Amino acid sequence: MSLYAKLREGTVQVGPVTVPWYDTEGGEPGEPPVVLLHGTTGPAEANFWALFPMLAFTRRVITLDFTLPSDDVELTLDHYVAQAEAVIASRCPGQPVSLVGHSLGAVIAAALAGRSPALVDSLVLVAGWLRTDRQQLLRNHVWQTMHAEGSTALSEFAIYTAYSQPYLLSRTPRDYQALLAGAARRSTSPRVMELNRHIDILADCLRITAPTLVVGCTFDQMVPIRHSRELFGAIADSRYLEIASGHAAVQERASEIFVIIDRFAAAPRAAAAGTILSSTGASINAPAAFSRSSQ
Repeated sequence: MSLYAKLREGTVQVGPVTVPWYDTEGGEPGEPPVVLLHGTTGPAEANFWALFPMLAFTRRVITLDFTLPSDDVELTLDHYVAQAEAVIASRCPGQPVSLVGHSLGAVIAAALAGRSPALVDSLVLVAGWLRTDRQQLLRNHVWQTMHAEGSTALSEFAIYTAYSQPYLLSRTPRDYQALLAGAARRSTSPRVMELNRHIDILADCLRITAPTLVVGCTFDQMVPIRHSRELFGAIADSRYLEIASGHAAVQERASEIFVIIDRFAAAPRAAAAGTILSSTGASINAPAAFSRSSQ
């Protein structure tokens, strides 16, 4: 694992599944470690190669690779929540963490925070969603069909849906080819894509007590911005921020995401619940569609 030069690696057993974890250790005494949860396409290194080392400059950072159960076991959200919970309990016994999830990782993080509130000091949800809707099902079906057919265009479809138009248009031909090559190398399981079709974490979100920051991505085609707004409305102690990014924000806007996480982990209640923030951390006037009274 090349996420960070000084990195301790190990595993934790969750039933029959062995889950790898990665920990910078150290950190300031009493300061909650940041735990990063990756999305549908793993492993953690492919998701957090830019973000992880940035965060490691300022605090202790932990991540893990979500691991599929055996083929004869149906994959459910509970499997991944249990894996994340086991890593946190193993690496940070008795110490609540700053939990950060991206995409499906945000879904897992929200579910864990709702079910095990004592483990979570603060919560950041980037490009997550509350319930899978028809548009997501359509994109998921197209992906599943292309995968089953062995389509050579699957990497291009992944790039098209993951990144924003401004980002793609700004890439040189060499950069674009590197994006395609990276998409071809990454591991996306049809079983995890099937899990994505059945997400409904409303009950978990209603139980979240940790101060939460919901980060929506303006150009997101995989999880359109309305989903982040729904999470903001469902979580009582939440703040909301939008960034100009596609779904792959942890690569596309890694520096901006780093600043957002670092600032929020340091003072998660600096802004009151219900506040809409700018990317600088300042409060902005909330349009009527975002106001708590309209939820």
